[in-house]
Amino acid sequence: MDTAYVTSKHQITIPAKVRRSLNLHKGDRLAFEAGSEGGAFLVRKIGDKKSDGAAVPYLLGNGSKALSADAMAAAVGEGAVASWKRRQA
Repeated sequence: MDTAYVTSKHQITIPAKVRRSLNLHKGDRLAFEAGSEGGAFLVRKIGDKKSDGAAVPYLLGNGSKALSADAMAAAVGEGAVASWKRRQA
């Protein structure tokens, strides 16, 4: 059994074996669910929710084609540069 200690700020360091098992990375969220036994909890990683394409009709409703991954990356890069320039002015 892996253990962790609670700090004065009520934080814990999740043992490496558990982090690897849950495939946890910085910024991931965890859910804690009370178990049936006294003091037992189920801990699970909360995954990103997928839209399964629910937004496609709204994004492509005007008959335009979907952007390629390269085109999206270029647009994001251009937007980031433009945002940076606005903040520098």
